[in-house]
Amino acid sequence: MSKIFTYIRNNENNQKYTLEQRALVENYLAKNNITDFKNIEINISTPVEEKNILDLLKNCEMNSTIIVSSLNVFGRTIETILEIVRFLLTNKIRIIIVEQNLDLIDDQDMLTQMILGVISMTIGLEKELMSLRTKEALTAKKLNGIALGKPKGTIQKSKFDLQRGKIEELLAVGLSVRKISKLLGYNNHIGLNNYVKKRNIKINLKSTQSI
Repeated sequence: MSKIFTYIRNNENNQKYTLEQRALVENYLAKNNITDFKNIEINISTPVEEKNILDLLKNCEMNSTIIVSSLNVFGRTIETILEIVRFLLTNKIRIIIVEQNLDLIDDQDMLTQMILGVISMTIGLEKELMSLRTKEALTAKKLNGIALGKPKGTIQKSKFDLQRGKIEELLAVGLSVRKISKLLGYNNHIGLNNYVKKRNIKINLKSTQSI
């Protein structure tokens, strides 16, 4: 089996992107007189199909070389890209990235370690920028008088909803929230007590009983 692989990320929803990859890889092969290689093409047209990239990893051998057009063929987030690149390098698979003009030899190579370090820093920077953008957007909304969060009085779903009927029955016969909590198998009665108060269950029961 060939020790040189080329990898194309085939996107049926964006054939231009697929063709651009092929052109870059084919030019590299021609320029370096590489004729003995195995081409791997994997269909990844939606985020769900990202798992198909595992097929690429299964096809590569240790001490082989994989040629790709760009780093973005490995994933759509820097974190995913770094994870795949580290996996390949750890398994002694050299990665040649044509567009970025990178040659990642293995995980012990000094230059490769520096490049991976820069990618790792980029992940941290990306997360920080995302956090800053979120905070700035929220601040801008506040300044424009837009109320944040759920509307006042919104009642969220609760684990107690499933047994609400039983809870109401037990409250109606005079059992305390603490006893009901223990009877229904809840570890903490405080959560149930808050649930009963927020939904005015006791008040509703009294009004129903008085009718």
